[in-house]
Parts: sequence; C-alpha cells; structure tokens
Amino acid sequence: MAKAKRMVLAILLVALPAFSQNDVLTNFKSHVQYLASDALKGRGTGSREIRTAADYIANQFESVGLSPGLDQSFYQSFARPGQAKGEVNVIGIIPAAEAALQSLLFTAHYDAYGIGEMDAKGDSIFNGAVDNAVGVAALIELAREFAAEKPPTQNLVFIATAAEEGGTYGSRYYVENPVFPLSAVTVVLNIDGFNIRGATPDYFVMPRQGVDFLDEIESVAASMGWNYESPEWVDGMNTNFDTAPFLTKGIPALTLWTGEGLKGKAGRPARVPLDRLGRIHTPDDEINEHWNWDGVGEHLALYKAVADFFLKNPGEISVTDPQLFKQ
Repeated sequence: MAKAKRMVLAILLVALPAFSQNDVLTNFKSHVQYLASDALKGRGTGSREIRTAADYIANQFESVGLSPGLDQSFYQSFARPGQAKGEVNVIGIIPAAEAALQSLLFTAHYDAYGIGEMDAKGDSIFNGAVDNAVGVAALIELAREFAAEKPPTQNLVFIATAAEEGGTYGSRYYVENPVFPLSAVTVVLNIDGFNIRGATPDYFVMPRQGVDFLDEIESVAASMGWNYESPEWVDGMNTNFDTAPFLTKGIPALTLWTGEGLKGKAGRPARVPLDRLGRIHTPDDEINEHWNWDGVGEHLALYKAVADFFLKNPGEISVTDPQLFKQ
C-alpha cells in the first residue's frame, strides 16, 4: 500500500477512548506507587527487590490475561557481566488470532539505580518513579486494554526489560533470543517515562533520524488532535534506551513523548520543569506534589492508536540508517 493511502487510512481512524476511565488511572497510579516505593529500594540490578518487582509485573501480566512468553514462564533469564546474580526480562504475550510469526512489541524497563549516595535530605533510595515506574505502569495498562479485545492479527509481546540502566542488557538479550522471529517484528513501541505533567496537545518521537515512520505516526496522532513538536535535543538520544538494540538490527523502534504546552492554556506556557517532577538517576526521582496525572489517559490512547495502525499496516516501515543507533 502506498504511503499516501496509509496516511489517509490513519486520518480516518476513529479516535479511541482516551483511557480516562477512573479504574485505568487508579490502576496506573497503584503500579507506580508500588514500584517506586521505598520498600523496593530503587529496584537495583542484582537486588532481592528487583526480583520482587519482576514478580509483581508477572502477576499483573497474568491477571490482565497475558500468556507466559517462554515455556510456560513469564521470565526470560540472562546473565549480566560482572554480576553474580542474573536478571530477568518479564514477557507476556497475546497470541495472534491465527498462527503467525509476525509480532508487535511493547517494551519498558523496570530497573532503576537501587541504593546510592545519600543526598542532602538523607535519602539514598533512587526510587526510579519517572525513570521508569511510570513506563511499566503504562505497559501493564496497555496489556490490559489489548487483552480485553478480540485476538489481534499479529502476536503482541509485552516485555518489561531488566538492566536497561548501564547497558540495555535486557533488550539486547531479547534481540538475540526473541519469542518470535526478529525478522518478523513490525515495530517496537518503547515506553520510557510518561506524561505526569498534565494534559498536553503536543508530542514528539524518538528517534526522528534514520527511520521512515514519522509520517505514519504524525497522521495517526493528528487524527486524534495531537500536534507534533519535536525538540532538537532528541537527536542526541539515538543510542540510548531500549530502542537502540532493535534499531541497530534494522527493526523499527520508537518512544512517544509528550511536549511542552498545556491544553486550554493560551500561548503554551511552560509547564512544571522536569527536574521538579523528580530528577532522574537521583534519590529525588519519586512521586511528589508537582505530579499531574491528567494527561495519562490521552498518552495511553496515543500509544494504543499507533499500535493499532501498525497492526493494520504491517511491513511497510524501515530503519534507513542502522549505524546511527550503534552504542
């Protein structure tokens, strides 16, 4: 199908509910509050608490209706160099309606930095709320939404990756050991961070270089009232995040972030600065009074609509320059 036709189809898509139901937001908050709690001690690699987090995610996957991704298990074990205790990716799937090799992936890393240097307030727990308890919460709630629908046309794979911080080890291991053939992956939708600054009309895509899927995403988003506005700094992120191991193999992968404006506010005033929401990779990365959950539903709906588009239009996007993403 020609790109112009795909764009028309996207524009004609009926916008999905904005995930504004109270139960979805309640679930989302509950996931974040647990995963970013002091009880999990920052979900550091090699810790007892990160395995507790993995068990929580596996239980959530099972409760929303996902099937185990590997040999009746939700856990994909792997070794991390220099670490005695291994890590696990948590993988759940929704099988295609008819047996197929093609898959569409959702990823979000669940590890953080654990216990680190104490800050001026006497806090040494790097809770990892913005980075990336919110992303895991989104992963679980997207899985819930898809599991409640009729079986998809492709296999859906939901992966909570471990050891992203410091080397994207979990996603790299999955790339070498995929549940379904890597050559048959339509797209990888990564979630790293999420909108907890308030409802916004703006979004952007990472990466915007070396790929040819921006037109399709912009058409889908525009049909839902989103405005594409990308900052220049996004190009410096090409080798970061769980997208990079896929992109270097020529597998389309992306992250959808929200922008700077607030809905209903003239002149797009600046929102709460990101560091006031919790500076990532520090003990400050925890839920605080500046968080605004009002944009969560629409951000979830954007991910859902993009996934639905690529379920209907597989195999027509590509990575045009994999070298840009080599770490």
